[in-house]
Amino acid sequence: QRKGSSGINAEYGGMTFQSKRAWRLQEFAAHGGNVNCLALGPKKARLMATGGEDRKVNLWTIGSPTVTLSLSGHTSGIDCVGFDESEEHVVAGSASGTIKLWNIDKAQVVRTLSGHKANISALAFHTYGKFLASGSLDTNVRLWDTRRQGCICTYKGHGGRINCLKFSPDGKWIVTGSEDGTVKMWDLGTSKVIQEFKQHDAGVSCLQFHPCEFLLATGSSDKTVKFWDLETFDLVSTTNPEAKPIRQIVYDPKGDALFSGAEDSLRVYGWEPARVYDSLCIFWGKVADMTVQSNQLIGASYQHTNVAVWVVDIGKLKPFNGDVTPLVETADTAASVPAAPTQAPPTRPNVLTPQPAPTQPPPLQQPAQPAPPARQEPLKRTPPKQRKNLQHWEQKGPTQEPRYGQMNQNADVNVAANALGKISLLDNQPEQTVTESDFMKTAAAGHRGVRDNLEARLRNLQYVRTVWSKGDLKQALEVAISLDDQGITVDILQVIQSRPAIWDLHICTIVLPALRTLFHSKHENHLFVACSTLKHIIKSFGQLIKDNLNAPPVGNIDITREERYKKCHLCHQQIANISREITRHSGAQGKLGSAIREIIKLSENFY
Repeated sequence: QRKGSSGINAEYGGMTFQSKRAWRLQEFAAHGGNVNCLALGPKKARLMATGGEDRKVNLWTIGSPTVTLSLSGHTSGIDCVGFDESEEHVVAGSASGTIKLWNIDKAQVVRTLSGHKANISALAFHTYGKFLASGSLDTNVRLWDTRRQGCICTYKGHGGRINCLKFSPDGKWIVTGSEDGTVKMWDLGTSKVIQEFKQHDAGVSCLQFHPCEFLLATGSSDKTVKFWDLETFDLVSTTNPEAKPIRQIVYDPKGDALFSGAEDSLRVYGWEPARVYDSLCIFWGKVADMTVQSNQLIGASYQHTNVAVWVVDIGKLKPFNGDVTPLVETADTAASVPAAPTQAPPTRPNVLTPQPAPTQPPPLQQPAQPAPPARQEPLKRTPPKQRKNLQHWEQKGPTQEPRYGQMNQNADVNVAANALGKISLLDNQPEQTVTESDFMKTAAAGHRGVRDNLEARLRNLQYVRTVWSKGDLKQALEVAISLDDQGITVDILQVIQSRPAIWDLHICTIVLPALRTLFHSKHENHLFVACSTLKHIIKSFGQLIKDNLNAPPVGNIDITREERYKKCHLCHQQIANISREITRHSGAQGKLGSAIREIIKLSENFY
């Protein structure tokens, strides 16, 4: 290696292979159990996350076999991992359907998202803002607002596992690929299916948006890659089948070619017409992620407990070495795609990039090669179709009505959350002048619902207070619980917890059914109050309940003792029901998790 050169070999002490186009950089054992998934950092490809059957998410620095950070918290195997664009957060989905989001710097779980009913199989962060999309074996796609820990919308319609999903570069669409062989394009603003592509003969395993044009590429287990025009929704071309199913695809940053990874090969494709520029035999196995940085393709794969990282010098591949003569040109492309009008090839301004690209890291390779010769003229063929750029599209809209414009009848939309989501997701529109009166009207409309809820809650609290002021605490409790407002119930429980002298078995029989409902709440504060109240009941009345159940009334009639026995028996049943249900919260993190585990232990001692 030349003196002063930088790159992956110089930086990490690897061997130099000047004559090789691709090599394996490293291989190491990543988990104690089988590795199920991995992801490369999108910013600089220097960071990698892996998930395994050992229920851990491990973070690695590319080139080092030593784990940088190990994250735990899931109660089942990790099936999917991913980074946000800034590489500040890592997200992981488990076999139980739970999603956890960690802050990497703090090594802390910042969000736990529940809603899927089966394994998480795909994850993607939105281009702008704190939104996350997830796909699952339950065939559903969910859109989450990670700031509010809530599901904005559920998209239903696929007939198989969701294998892949991505947001469009402008942030207005989400495209999903499924094991049922279909690709669906959803509009985030309307929650409608814009288009459905059905031409694949097997499950869709990967998809990529072109960085500069309205073009989508999809890879499939049918061993082909298909290219779709996102302006007309026509099929542009299809590649010839490879020997193995397509596992990963990625465009080079300028959009000149597409890289396709199968278990034993890497191919470089063009699409108008479909053609193979170059092909490499790489036995990398289950390649799970690929990215292009500094004139290199970085690929990562896994097998059993091991992970391997590969490097490809794309400067030595066609067409990047100046030779644009294809190895193979698909013969049936012209027959499968309508002929495009003859015109000059378009220039490709980088219009889909949402923000200026970050400064590129030093190349992960040997010293820079001499400048390649000027590109040769390609073989004569029909010039590629001129596609509109994103700026034109944003002003004019699509050129035709969506073919699948009907609302998905199965879409489960949280209306209030979705409205908030629309404002955030589509806020990158041209700025408009807003008058003060318009602003006040909009603000007032948004606050009206909150004000109505607070006024209704105040009326309910005043009603409970009126009953309580008459000296009938038990009736006040029954009224508060009958209002079916968990906020009111929590307020009352917090008050009576501070006054232990007013508690008796009758109050326990009133409160325990309400606690069972609170343990199903999504609000952490409600769960905390339910835990503290149940803890107070078990510690204060647990021994009394056990003593009365062990000595039931017999012989002479004792109405007071019989009533006490009935109340103790009822409390015992209610505590047993709650104890069986709260075990599902045993994996909770932080103070809430500690409180729930303490309740579970108290319940075990109680019985």
